[in-house]
Amino acid sequence: MPDAKYDAVIVGGGHHATIIACYLARAGLKTAMFERWHEMGGGACGEELPLPGFIQNPCAHFTRFYAHPAYTDFDLREFGLVYTFPEYNEAWIYPDGRYILGKTVFHVVDPLTGRSEFSSANAQFMVDQVAKINKHDADVVADLIERYAKKWKAAFGKYRYTAPGEWGDRDPLEELCDDPKYGIDPKYATMTVGEIATDLFKSPEVQTFYMRAMQTSNGLMPCDQPGLYYHVHALGLVFSMDAAAIVIGGTHSITHALLRAFERYGGEFFVLSEVDKVIVENGVAKGVRLTNGAQIAADIVVSDLSVELTLEKLGREYVPSVVWDKAQKLKEKPPRLEDTGYERTQLFWGNIALNEQPKYTQNPDLGMVPRLYFGDPDPDYFLSGRYQKERWDLGIANKLYLLVAPDSQWDNTRAPAGRFNALLEEFTCPWRNFTERDWLRMKRQIVDRMMKEWQRYAPNVTMDNFIEAYITTPDDVVNRNPCMPQGGWGALDSDLSHLGRMRPFAEISNYRMPVKNYYLCSSAAHSAHGIGRGSGYNCYKIITQDHKLAYKPWEGRAF
Repeated sequence: MPDAKYDAVIVGGGHHATIIACYLARAGLKTAMFERWHEMGGGACGEELPLPGFIQNPCAHFTRFYAHPAYTDFDLREFGLVYTFPEYNEAWIYPDGRYILGKTVFHVVDPLTGRSEFSSANAQFMVDQVAKINKHDADVVADLIERYAKKWKAAFGKYRYTAPGEWGDRDPLEELCDDPKYGIDPKYATMTVGEIATDLFKSPEVQTFYMRAMQTSNGLMPCDQPGLYYHVHALGLVFSMDAAAIVIGGTHSITHALLRAFERYGGEFFVLSEVDKVIVENGVAKGVRLTNGAQIAADIVVSDLSVELTLEKLGREYVPSVVWDKAQKLKEKPPRLEDTGYERTQLFWGNIALNEQPKYTQNPDLGMVPRLYFGDPDPDYFLSGRYQKERWDLGIANKLYLLVAPDSQWDNTRAPAGRFNALLEEFTCPWRNFTERDWLRMKRQIVDRMMKEWQRYAPNVTMDNFIEAYITTPDDVVNRNPCMPQGGWGALDSDLSHLGRMRPFAEISNYRMPVKNYYLCSSAAHSAHGIGRGSGYNCYKIITQDHKLAYKPWEGRAF
């Protein structure tokens, strides 16, 4: 006899688990999540760092969850998920004092629903900013904004929140290649990040901006292929097309809201409750066994784990050899720097608290930018592979390309009154490259490097202004999350070889695992890593097909 019986159980209580759990529960299924950690929500978390009184997002920071279907499907604002939308969006400061500063092109006009509208004034502002750097590139940006507004934005959303189609069918982004007026040149579907940057843009400033901003979303190197998905995504970020958003209270507010919605529909969740195995009978998933021996019966089992852990919970005897071998190979060190797997999203990532906010001499408004980059306009540093090689060899590259995200400028819960708190991002290398002692050394060194680099652009960022810092490393990530074996926040890389119908592998890209009624909803599935992605939502759509569930909120809308 089982110790408990549910209609659906979810292995792991990460972010995508909390999304699909809401949909399953609202569909009338008695649903439970089982999480090994003491907190739910996975990367949608927050902690009181770097000191009491401050709030830091140690994992996900740039969320934009207001655009996810779940935001309105479950009235998450009613459950405390409140966003504010800054006027400015993304910017880059160059060492000589020049800068590119963007205002949101599709600015949010209804914060209750996240509804946005195109702003021709902000679009022209963006074009004028790029024109200060290079007229050719400004003309390119004007054309990109028009295409994005007319066709790309809608296609991008549909791609993200729709399961991969059948082989041979064109997905919403591939269909853009057939549009003669507002489409996208099909050559960009297979070009590398570096090839796209140098093909589209002429100035080293904008080329560098594109290549570095691409990494914030996926860690991809100039030698990697981003596919149409991440190419369009990166353009939308670099040129401030979609609204940046600050979640009040930090990223964990997303988890709180989702769990409250889940409980509204009778859902249950259990922390410190690790799943040991998926129970299989006659080729069908029938529940799970916990590490404490408890057996939980269920008609549907969903995994929010990495692909290899998802299959290991099932057992090798139930997995085709070709799929099992692909998953296990992800654990191996690849032979070349150009190879992907778990190799791309490793960061020095965390908050630095200051007594007073930075003062940027180039323009005071740069202090009110939610995603502010700075660094040398040196595309050759990226294209030559030196940036990656130095990170792999040294841990910290000789040149820093920092991102600063000062959420306390808009959210007074993030820092005590009169104090300043910002997240800083700098990329590093896979965890295996260094020992624990090395990572601890770099955890201290990177703070000094960050402060000195920051001071080049904001002279008052001195050690006299410094309060405290807490910067996580790949070693911290490995110790926290078994789904991220090389310490990268994105887990499975998302280059072209791991996107859409190829994610995680071609054989299981439809969210269905090798035994019936066992599904994958994590970022290891389409549409890859990120809080606003569609993995859990799309997985629910597949379950709805298989089990004839009645709740289908996407009917009558684009996705």
